[in-house]
Amino acid sequence: MKHLSYESALESVRAAVREINDFRAEGDALSLDEDAVLFGDGSALDSVGLVQVVMAAEAQLADATGVELVLASEAAMSRKRSPYRSLRNLAEYAVEMAGADATV
Repeated sequence: MKHLSYESALESVRAAVREINDFRAEGDALSLDEDAVLFGDGSALDSVGLVQVVMAAEAQLADATGVELVLASEAAMSRKRSPYRSLRNLAEYAVEMAGADATV
């Protein structure tokens, strides 16, 4: 299995959010804080925006680390603790999907 560190995953997720922010109005920029709400109650993202962030994160992960992952799946959507709730959750999920230890 491929190894992906939490730090690399988080940086790729943040790069994806920066990429999406380039297309958002200045006041609507998504936070780069790892614990800020990405999707769900209190989020500025709708489901289409979430798909854009997740696809950008997949591309950033592949470009930066060579790890190609699918982060959008029915299994991910049906988890009790959503991997899309925050940047931290998405980075931890990427590490999990890569088969590495997600311990921060």
